[in-house]
Amino acid sequence: MDPCNNSKKPSQQNHISQQRDETKNEKKLLHRNIERQRRQEMAVLYASLRSHLPLQYIKGKRAMSDHVNGAVNFIKDTQRNINDLAARRDELKREISPIYSGPCSQTVCGSRSGSSRSDPSSVMVQPCVNGIEVVVNSSDSGVEAWPLSRVLGILHEQGLEVISSLTARVNERLIYTIQVEVNSIVSFDLAWLQQKLIEDLVDWTTLY
Repeated sequence: MDPCNNSKKPSQQNHISQQRDETKNEKKLLHRNIERQRRQEMAVLYASLRSHLPLQYIKGKRAMSDHVNGAVNFIKDTQRNINDLAARRDELKREISPIYSGPCSQTVCGSRSGSSRSDPSSVMVQPCVNGIEVVVNSSDSGVEAWPLSRVLGILHEQGLEVISSLTARVNERLIYTIQVEVNSIVSFDLAWLQQKLIEDLVDWTTLY
């Protein structure tokens, strides 16, 4: 038996054992880095979630699980509010439709150069990403036209802050798309604002 071979075996075994230890250490280090990155990403996502939730859903709550539950409740409340607003919108449409289905008046529907009457003006208020969106559709001329300045004036009178407004002219119609900032879309009465705009604008056309 060669003594040189016997001396090499323990050395080879030690080398293999050392390689295994290094591999284990590398795997542990990789696992730690992956876990650290995952936690950092989750922290960013949770922070983003908190920033999109109204204060009443996370006030006094610090645990991430509480914030997730708050988000679930916020989504449920928002969906419920949207359904209620849709029902109220349909009800308002039914209440307003007789105004336009009767004999045409110059203050509401009007006519254009003796031709058939133009489409009635309308107002729609709905939630959007930054708050609420007001869409006004009216004639582009005549006594039935609703000017943008009057729409903005009504919103200002209600203490609402207008973020942006866009005017488009389509088929002799003026369409105003206005974004308004609100603190909480859940507690804001969209149907009331829509009805308020319609009433004030109709009153304005009656006066002028």
